[in-house]
Amino acid sequence: MKLVSFKVGGQVRHGVLLGAEGAEQVRDLGSGDLLALVEGGAEALQAARNAAGPERALADVQLVAPIRRPPKLLALAANYQDHITESGAPRVDKDRIVPKLFLKPSSAIIGPGETLCLPTVSQTTDWELELAVVIGSRCRNVTTERALDHVFGYTIANDVSARTVEWGVERDENTWNEFFDWLNGKWPDGFAPLGPYVLTADEVPNPQALEMRLTVNGEQKQHASTREMIFGVAEAIAFASRFMTLEPGDIIETGTPSGVGAATGTYVKEGDVMEGWIEKLGTLRTPVGPPTSS
Repeated sequence: MKLVSFKVGGQVRHGVLLGAEGAEQVRDLGSGDLLALVEGGAEALQAARNAAGPERALADVQLVAPIRRPPKLLALAANYQDHITESGAPRVDKDRIVPKLFLKPSSAIIGPGETLCLPTVSQTTDWELELAVVIGSRCRNVTTERALDHVFGYTIANDVSARTVEWGVERDENTWNEFFDWLNGKWPDGFAPLGPYVLTADEVPNPQALEMRLTVNGEQKQHASTREMIFGVAEAIAFASRFMTLEPGDIIETGTPSGVGAATGTYVKEGDVMEGWIEKLGTLRTPVGPPTSS
């Protein structure tokens, strides 16, 4: 089942996306985004399957991020070997590393078709197509074998990243400066496009078998498969749950493959359009706009 959040008449609502491409309808399930439905668990999901609410043409509503303010937005760094290699780092030994998790602020989230306004602190804004996992039930210290039982569904993410940041001050040489500049470069407003819908987990029996592509202005930049992840979805969930409670509505972005702009010194600019496609999950379109200070 494809689930969406949308805006109509100035109000945010959520529903089921139905129909073939070009003739989609949205069946209205109620007010607010998808978070309340996710938090409602299996009972709420079954009610959504059986609901007979009013339907609107997709063209008559504005899709927004499926979950606009998740309890946590987590992301994995360096989770595809080819991406590590293109950055100039050596091959990793999976037996000697752990997943590299970091947090992104919910203020970074924007929806499908929403304009990404370039940040004022960087001239090197880059794309990172990623499979995003929506947690469906509370878990702590879950095993890898049971981790997927706690997944509500999947959507597309673009972990937009500023590769360099400019603070207007002279910097000393310090490894921590480099690390925090990298981390701050993940946090600007609009740097977490999500959508266009959440596909429930029952329709994705193997999240490690999804083709993925990203284009900029129609030119292919990334093309890979989720099978190339170093740590798969189940491993990432199990690892995170060892030291934090995962809650319904949490989102985990699972890392990006090779083909990012930093590898060639190519970055997005005003007027560009990024389109991320993942098998079964549709296309996440993100136009790029000018910097804004408001």
